[in-house]
Amino acid sequence: MPLPLPCALALRARRPIRRQPLVAGLCLLLASLWLSGCEPSAEQALQPIRLGVIVDTSGPTSSLGIAGRNGMQLAVEQTNTAGGIHGRQIELLQRDDGFNPQQASQAASELIKAKVDAAFGPMTSLIAEQLAPQFTEAGILLMGGTPLSPLLAGRDDQFFRILSHTSPDALGIARHLQQQLGIGQVTVLIEESNHTFTRPWLADFQRYFAAEGGSIGQTIAFTRNAQTDFAALARQALASQPRAVILISNALDTALLATQLRQQNPQLVLATPAWAAADALLEMGGRAVEGVITGQAYDLSDQSPAFLAFKQAYQQRFGQPVDTAAVTAYNATQVLLTALRERQPQESPKQALLRIRHFASLQQPIDLDQFGDGASRFYLMVVRQGRFVNAE
Repeated sequence: MPLPLPCALALRARRPIRRQPLVAGLCLLLASLWLSGCEPSAEQALQPIRLGVIVDTSGPTSSLGIAGRNGMQLAVEQTNTAGGIHGRQIELLQRDDGFNPQQASQAASELIKAKVDAAFGPMTSLIAEQLAPQFTEAGILLMGGTPLSPLLAGRDDQFFRILSHTSPDALGIARHLQQQLGIGQVTVLIEESNHTFTRPWLADFQRYFAAEGGSIGQTIAFTRNAQTDFAALARQALASQPRAVILISNALDTALLATQLRQQNPQLVLATPAWAAADALLEMGGRAVEGVITGQAYDLSDQSPAFLAFKQAYQQRFGQPVDTAAVTAYNATQVLLTALRERQPQESPKQALLRIRHFASLQQPIDLDQFGDGASRFYLMVVRQGRFVNAE
């Protein structure tokens, strides 16, 4: 095979030139430089691929963040065990966003400064809204975990996600309350710190519920902090004697609110978005969350060989049962790894994702639109005997 022109010239320059020793010396120097740049060294070719991980591991949504981190870590460890990507191992750089926009921004700056090839996270819409512009400006792809806000959709940026942003859980809950339980009016308790998600979700639920003939009696907004009086919030919500209360908050706060509400009215119907449908809801809520209606993006009782193998590997690795956050993170990471594995020369991870668009996953296929937003189904769930089971 003919040598590239610079290399051929460099070899030719190695011939001695007796009448011009200075020129010959310069040519030999240039030749060594050219030859060293003709092909990457083995050390350069096998440098690790660096991926950032930015999730909440210390704040109020840490149960979501830790499950997401674990799901990503499992996908990366399996890929490394299989030889990595084109012989290159994957190195993870982990940062805690603390469910705090300022802390998240600092963590993102550290990952960007470290020149990661791409990043995974965050798991909440509020932090995603903060970080998406930051990673976009840096030209680094950010593969989101479970941020579902429609406010993040339809943007030509570096933020991608695999879950639906059209609130299918809100639609399922609205129909179930009206059609199955005959409930025409509800009270809403909405937590405002993650307003990027909670406010759009409430708007979608209100629209879907109205289409079924239902209405919202009162909406009580709160922002969680160390002084939040959950008992007082429960009394306020029950003042109008509603048959059902919608709790739009994270798993921990939903469990605390459910405990207070059920102490005052054991027969109260409770419902919550998929955001709260995590193991922390079951662990913290106990009997108070029995019968809670919610949604999940995956069928955790799936008996297919691929899903059972994933569940077994996850539980052995982390000593915890699988939840939807872990499945989402695992799938999202596999999508990202596929793009890194199949990208063409000079193609960025974003360009590779938008070229491929269609990806396999543990359950239903994943399809990305032209903005990197995914579409996924949701399963309507209810808590029975400390487990999420299909409500249908």
